[in-house]
Amino acid sequence: MPPKKDSAATSNKLLRSAIDKGVDEFLCPITQELPVDPVMAEDGHVYERTAIGQWLQRSGKSPVTNLEMGQKLLDAKQVRSMLATMVKSGAISGDKADKWQERLKAEDQAREWQREAEGGDARAMCKLGASHDGADDDSEAVGKARMWYQRSAQHGYNRGLTNYANKLHNSGEKGHAALHWMEAATRGDAWACIQVAGLYSRGISGYLAQDKELAKRWCLKALACKLKDDGDGALPDEDDEAKANAWLDANADVAALWFDAPDRQAGTTGRVGA
Repeated sequence: MPPKKDSAATSNKLLRSAIDKGVDEFLCPITQELPVDPVMAEDGHVYERTAIGQWLQRSGKSPVTNLEMGQKLLDAKQVRSMLATMVKSGAISGDKADKWQERLKAEDQAREWQREAEGGDARAMCKLGASHDGADDDSEAVGKARMWYQRSAQHGYNRGLTNYANKLHNSGEKGHAALHWMEAATRGDAWACIQVAGLYSRGISGYLAQDKELAKRWCLKALACKLKDDGDGALPDEDDEAKANAWLDANADVAALWFDAPDRQAGTTGRVGA
């Protein structure tokens, strides 16, 4: 009997090894993860659609063979179906499966935001913009993020206005960005308050004089932001608080002369203000 058990255990190990090696064949050569939206390129290899799309914007060569190849991509629906079946059945488990499921969930959420955004939901527009954000080397993603942030701002969502200003600033439209940050800050967006504080702290040559008293005013306002009845404003998050408190600590000698500069607040992170 023991030999049979050993034989069965060996067979199971061999089967698991074969499955793992087979699954590795479907890892995107660029991301080294299982593709959620797999496509086959002209080199015959399967890739994550967004990854190979970005690659082909920069290079006309295969990431695998380094040979010239065209831009045509074919949907690999059978690969996606097979991966879904194997993940759900437990045939694929561990880190590969966890990451695949997380990315699949994120894509499902993005589709829901897309549906809501197209229906006029300003908050969903901002969320959809954020789902495209963070890929500065992907001009298409940057363009989509900016577009949805702008639409969110146009529909009255204050964080959308702040994020739209961020994209304007990143693209060199600093004066335009400053105006939007100022509006968002007056409506109670903590991150916009910090950006305005930074503008006053540094000054902008030929546009805005350096004024640390105003910078302090806006850092204090950032810490005091709250959600308003009209939907504007929000409590500062940990990053907001960290940036505001760091500036205030470094500039403790600056007077708070403005009448509307609030007392220093202890925010969501529990830090006690000085």
